[in-house]
Amino acid sequence: MLNDLVQTIKTLKERITAHAPELRRNEIRTRAVLIDPMLAALGWPVSDPSVVVVEYEVGSGRADYALLRRADDRPTLVIEAKKYDEPLDAHRMQLLTYALGQGIPYGCLTDGNRWQVYDIFAAVRGGEPQPLDQRCKLDVTIAVDHPVRSALAFLGIWRPNIQTDGHVVEASYPFIMDDPSQSSLEPAPHLEPPTSPTETASAPSSPSTAGWTSLADNFEVKHKPSEMQFPGRSAVAVRSWRGMVVEVSQWLHEQGLLTPQDCQISIGHRGRVAFSTDGKHPSGEPFRNPVRIESAGLVLEGGSMSAKSCVRLAKRLLAHFGQDPSQVRLRLPG
Repeated sequence: MLNDLVQTIKTLKERITAHAPELRRNEIRTRAVLIDPMLAALGWPVSDPSVVVVEYEVGSGRADYALLRRADDRPTLVIEAKKYDEPLDAHRMQLLTYALGQGIPYGCLTDGNRWQVYDIFAAVRGGEPQPLDQRCKLDVTIAVDHPVRSALAFLGIWRPNIQTDGHVVEASYPFIMDDPSQSSLEPAPHLEPPTSPTETASAPSSPSTAGWTSLADNFEVKHKPSEMQFPGRSAVAVRSWRGMVVEVSQWLHEQGLLTPQDCQISIGHRGRVAFSTDGKHPSGEPFRNPVRIESAGLVLEGGSMSAKSCVRLAKRLLAHFGQDPSQVRLRLPG
């Protein structure tokens, strides 16, 4: 089962890369291309109303999906779906309202790429109020996270797991990590290596001898990169991890992707964004440590980014515009 789930995740990752602009415009297409196949792979076929109710009535509204433990049973989990790359934070209270009103224990937000599952009543069961952030049981981003790690996380909402006791099971390993190299996760012996032919073909021939590593690889961020290389472009010098993010931004602009008209890329909470033309978030809050991307006419939210968060942001930017991180190489010391 896990092999099949890993392959589904790889397929969806390829679809995001190939069709991001179309998916970004349409929720129905996002559901058909990304969300429905993921649910089916987890044992929740959308075409079977005995296990999945589409457009489930919750008070005066409708949840996009409701997952049932048994036919005619109350849902264990409701899902609010959005078009690809739509910020999810703004919809968390809507999801909470749906689930609380019907006594449904779990709620999920997804744009087909990022999947967040919340334990709605965790504060009640724990005895102490918990912010919604702390009730998050699963948080997976298909386009960025390792396919095997993502598969292990998704097992938390695998149908046989939920039907056993009605609870979402947390992954055995952390699946959202600032530094993937610190994970002890290894594929189970029967799993194929988590690479695709495309990834193999595009990887450096020998990172240990050539000194290059793919941005998609797991690597330590102890030492700063010295150079970067993008498809169809000579290597450029970089002096810091934040400089790497700037180079990624400039390259995306050169490809005609990152523009003042298409720069609203959500980061963090409360509607914060990675770029703007005036160095401010939509709320009017000024950027912290702003970095000007002169060639694009944009300002990058520098914040207090660690090396680890810089790597994650670089991957996030590439995924947002449908670009494969494995095509970007870094020269690292050692």
